[in-house]
Amino acid sequence: MKFKIKTNFWSGILMGLFSIAMLAAMPSQVRLPMFDSGAPSPRIIPGICLVGTLICSVLLLIQSLVFKKERIIEFDWKKEKPCIIMIVLLCVFVALVINIGFIPGVVIIFPIILFYCGERKPFIYIFTVAAGIGIFFLFKYVFHVSLPGIPGLGG
Repeated sequence: MKFKIKTNFWSGILMGLFSIAMLAAMPSQVRLPMFDSGAPSPRIIPGICLVGTLICSVLLLIQSLVFKKERIIEFDWKKEKPCIIMIVLLCVFVALVINIGFIPGVVIIFPIILFYCGERKPFIYIFTVAAGIGIFFLFKYVFHVSLPGIPGLGG
C-alpha cells in the first residue's frame, strides 16, 4: 500500500495541534513558585519553545496552502513496516516498564526485539537481558536514579 504525504501541510497541522495541546496543558503540569523570588518562571523556556513551534507550524501551513510549496513523499507500507513494528515494540516496552517494572519489561521485550531482528544466538539473548538488568542496578546504586523495579520486591 502506497500513498503520498504532503510534508509541509501535515507537519504544520500535527505540530500546531501538539503545541496548542502542550500550551493548554502547561499550567496544570508546570507549577509556578509559591513566592516571587525574582527568577524567571519555570514556564518560560517551554513556553518559548512551544510558541516557536506554533509559529513555525503556521508558517508551514501558509507555505503549503498559500504559496503551494510542498514536498511530497511517498509512504510505502512494505518499506516502512519493519520500523513501525520496532516503534510499537518500544512503546510496549515503555508501557511494561510503567506497569510491571524495568526488569520484567527488559526480560519480556528485549528477547522479542532480538528475535524480530533475526538474532538466533542464545548468548546474545542472555547478554542483552543481563545488560538490561545491569543497567537497572547501575542507575539504582551508582547514579541513584530509581527506575521502576519489580512489584512486590521494593524495586
